[in-house]
Amino acid sequence: MMKQEPWVIRRAEEADAGAIAALAGQLGYATTTGQAAERLSDALVSSRDAVFVGERNGAVMAWLHVHGIHCLLSDPFGDVSGLVVDASARGSGLGTALLDHAVAWTREQGYRKLRIRTNIIRTDAHRFYEKHGCRLAKTQHVYEITITEPR
Repeated sequence: MMKQEPWVIRRAEEADAGAIAALAGQLGYATTTGQAAERLSDALVSSRDAVFVGERNGAVMAWLHVHGIHCLLSDPFGDVSGLVVDASARGSGLGTALLDHAVAWTREQGYRKLRIRTNIIRTDAHRFYEKHGCRLAKTQHVYEITITEPR
């Protein structure tokens, strides 16, 4: 049996937009490569954002987006706004490696807390985060208003 190459975790690049879009689709977030490229471009130039990808043999199999939140209600903190691991790579340690990078980035930014939100239906994700020392801090409803045109 051939030995697997180790996962490589690196900062995302513009060329990763297609893989990022495809992986987002695995979680039900239909995203075109163009949309992913535009969003990634914004994140790549922001000092409050970091996007990491996990790859093996040049194939991107996962991504994580972490960013700093600054608001009046609390001290600034890191926030994981997306973590997607390809279905074929789940359970391989790739998600753990990405989460470790998010924790390190959060620490380097001087934040003392990292928050992670996950849909209530993603029970496998809940188990993953709890296994890695995360505790459930609160539940909430998310409301949104679609802005169609200026008033």
